[in-house]
Amino acid sequence: MDKLWRKSIHNKASAKSGVGQTELLCRETARRGVLRITFLTLLSNIALTALKGVAGLLAGSAALLSDAVNSAADVFYGIIVLLGVRLAGREADEKHPYGYERFESLVTMLLGAVVTLTGAFIAFDGVQKVWQGANYGLEAPHPAALWVAAIVIAFKIFMTLFTRNRAKRYQSDVLAAAAADHWSDVLATSAVFIGIATAQLGMPIMDPIASLIIAAIIIKTGISIIIGAAGQVTDKSAGIDVELKIRAIIAQYDQVASIDKILTRIFGDRIYVDVEISLPRDYTLDEAHKIGTAIHDDIEDQMSQVKHCMVHINPSKVADTAPVSATE
Repeated sequence: MDKLWRKSIHNKASAKSGVGQTELLCRETARRGVLRITFLTLLSNIALTALKGVAGLLAGSAALLSDAVNSAADVFYGIIVLLGVRLAGREADEKHPYGYERFESLVTMLLGAVVTLTGAFIAFDGVQKVWQGANYGLEAPHPAALWVAAIVIAFKIFMTLFTRNRAKRYQSDVLAAAAADHWSDVLATSAVFIGIATAQLGMPIMDPIASLIIAAIIIKTGISIIIGAAGQVTDKSAGIDVELKIRAIIAQYDQVASIDKILTRIFGDRIYVDVEISLPRDYTLDEAHKIGTAIHDDIEDQMSQVKHCMVHINPSKVADTAPVSATE
């Protein structure tokens, strides 16, 4: 027991000497990284909107114009994301004692809604263009549109890989959603490329048909983003892997008779944990408190995504018991 108490005291001393401060610095570094990448994405989407729009008008490509609308929507929600990430990084206060992390999830849901509505708009315009082509005929777009589409595809592949890597590094749902949107842009512009190329081969109606394919890809991506973000604002479980890691930490304490309950819930990009354990009933309140505190500290120290852990202690039916296993 003395060894356990010394461990608890050591954990507290470590926290006071900088562990908590290091965690805050890491989260601030991640927040700044998310902001930088989001701003870079915003600037690139402004440039792509102009490039696709001008090229689409000059080349007479409905598919490229639809892709320009998609990039314009990216600009809009890029601005919203910047505001949302800034809000999510605010410190807890009296009105929001648990912090502002869920603002990032709300922004992600808005992002998904904008992506979905953009896809619906492009689909509506594409249907009109296909009907026009079937009844009145269309001209094939200028071959220069192919080069524009190829450049956009190459750039968006780079942005997909880069943003996906940073999303993992910073554990950011916003960047993960942005990476998914970049990949949908790759698929969408690939459809543009195929549509324009097919139109050059004598089937000009394939250009507006390509815009319909773009719309379907965009709508699917938007719905996926909404579903993922909804789980973060509805107290969705963090999953079995997180629970097993918590069990493994608790199993290191021989004094724990049983793990009665483990509840996790996602809160923005963080996790809240509620744990119930049983200790021998002959332990004093002070002894039980020290064990609970040590477990609390270990879970929060070893799992950086855990924002807060609550440990509730139940009295065991026996005074002395065998240690609990990680899978019990």
